[in-house]
Amino acid sequence: MPVEPMTSAVSGLQRLPRTPMNRLSALLRWLAALAVAGWVLTGCQSVISTASPSQPQKAKSFASGITGYNFTNEGVQEYYVDGNYGSNLRSYGGGGSTSCCVRLPSQWQPDLTVKVDWVIGHWTTPYETRKHLSVSEQAACCFTERTLSKTVSIERYEKGGALQVFFLPGDEIKVYVSNMDLGHEDHPSGMAYPERPAAKP
Repeated sequence: MPVEPMTSAVSGLQRLPRTPMNRLSALLRWLAALAVAGWVLTGCQSVISTASPSQPQKAKSFASGITGYNFTNEGVQEYYVDGNYGSNLRSYGGGGSTSCCVRLPSQWQPDLTVKVDWVIGHWTTPYETRKHLSVSEQAACCFTERTLSKTVSIERYEKGGALQVFFLPGDEIKVYVSNMDLGHEDHPSGMAYPERPAAKP
């Protein structure tokens, strides 16, 4: 006489008769469930390892503020680094003012460059000879300026800091990255703050 399936009063599930085929099916289901559980745990462990590394990853880049130093007898009317506005700089001056920003790699690379665009100019006559004119008249008659552009290498740096643009005589440009002000003994340029040459007697 065939055995009827039994119903569990607790779970409401049917119990199948204990036959070799049913035992094999139950074993296969148990092994499949174990494999799925192992896969889920491995995936979770991978996510946890990625999200919480034992050592924090170093940032690949940083935002560097822009500042400039002018070593020439002309005023820098405005300048841009990779299209980002710097400021204006009086002759033999600069520093102090920082604008935002360029993105630089955390680790210096030998082929690292920036494009610097700038407008530089000077008065062609002494103030005494033009002071009777309005500002616009003075600019029209007695001021000359040049618009220049150069792609320049960034000098080697070891860590982040402000991007410092040096405007040098002969329309030369140098670019440093440093947290030190110009004139500090640890500044990578080794240069002093720009000074106006003494007037000739």
